[in-house]
Amino acid sequence: MAQGLLVSDHPLLNDLYALNLKAYLDLSLTVVTDIDDALNIIDLDAQGDIIISLSQVEEKDSGKIILEHLEKKDNDCPFILIGENSAVSDVKRIVNLPANLNISLVIRKCAEILGVTAKEMASKKVNDFYPIPISMLECFSEAPCDIYTKVSKVRETSQFAKIIQEDEENQEYSHKKRIEKYRGLGIKQLYIPSGLRLKVVNLASEIVLKTLDDSKNDHAEMLKASEQGFEIVADFLGAGEKVSEEVVEISRKCMETMKNTLKKVPRLGPLLKQLVENKSGYLYLHAIVGIYISRHIIKNISWGSEEHSEKLSFVFFFHDIFLSPIFAAHPDLKYEEDMLLHSDLSEDEKETILNHARLASEAVKTFPRCPLGADTIILQHHGTSNGVGFTIEYKDDTSPLAKVLLISESFVEELIKERSNGMAKTLVSEIVNKLHLKFPNHTYKKIINCLDTIAF
Repeated sequence: MAQGLLVSDHPLLNDLYALNLKAYLDLSLTVVTDIDDALNIIDLDAQGDIIISLSQVEEKDSGKIILEHLEKKDNDCPFILIGENSAVSDVKRIVNLPANLNISLVIRKCAEILGVTAKEMASKKVNDFYPIPISMLECFSEAPCDIYTKVSKVRETSQFAKIIQEDEENQEYSHKKRIEKYRGLGIKQLYIPSGLRLKVVNLASEIVLKTLDDSKNDHAEMLKASEQGFEIVADFLGAGEKVSEEVVEISRKCMETMKNTLKKVPRLGPLLKQLVENKSGYLYLHAIVGIYISRHIIKNISWGSEEHSEKLSFVFFFHDIFLSPIFAAHPDLKYEEDMLLHSDLSEDEKETILNHARLASEAVKTFPRCPLGADTIILQHHGTSNGVGFTIEYKDDTSPLAKVLLISESFVEELIKERSNGMAKTLVSEIVNKLHLKFPNHTYKKIINCLDTIAF
């Protein structure tokens, strides 16, 4: 069994790298979160067969520090550096990989260094089934492959049953009706063979792009295609895939469709009604209504501009996108902070919830023409400065647009809660009162006061 050293202060990445490298390469990692600890291990020549490090650990140039220490000790241990925020990123002595959560690339590079062949990796145990949002499967007129549902909730012994066969006769009726049936049962996620994931997602991408390009489609079809595109982008980012031109194009067209929806449905009540009738998932509904609220605030505050509105539209599309697979897997749960206490969630899922702002902030940096400062707004969208966890005290050192995002999100959550209780439009003023209690500082109150004029 190979041994290695991982230097990282990111708990989620630590788990992802450690679990996957163990599963695929039988590589056991010693994980340290402090650079000094890493240097001590190198001093003892106990780093093993490979060193992996983030380029920045605790805001220090870990790549430069570790490389200089290796050279000082005349230690030629292979060194993989993840991220490009290091003075030694272009040094040939190290293998530099992009910081885009591409787990498969890390596995592949480690395999090359350790001399593990593709055949040996293929023999390792991997998950047989891959979760796919049901909204993505709805874009197909015929099943792209065999489709399964989980019939056992026990993680270690999960059982799956085939519900749709790829080559079944009368495919259009079979696929459409059965997908519709499972959505009607409240199921948000089905499963496909893991080896077919990329094929299915790529086919779905082609269909969604074609739908969004067709101006003849009615409003409901465009809204549904936009949600399917949202799920596709979430799948690519969550799986650590490279941000391709296709992903950028899907994102752009989805955001354009969402913006057009708000122009055609200018009042909050009808917008909610249409999204509910369209059976939109929680995250997509949350995003599009959040865009509506934030645009209303920007329009009614003295310093607001159209550039600010466009920036927040981009932010709302991406800020919670890493939560998409978790919401799909647990459709009965809604609010991130509540989910952390739920026994059905795995530790990895809870880690993603705690870090989703940070993950999304890092991901949008890789997008061409990302609006300036969008990553910072996403990083702060739960009131913390580092994108980890949730604050209970909202401070004034948060950026103004992040404050608009925080208040817009809180308004949407309260609105969805009240709507689920059967309440009606008279609650706007009650929600505003709740927000004044939640955000007592003066700078937040000025933003909240803009909500009084929302047209329900």
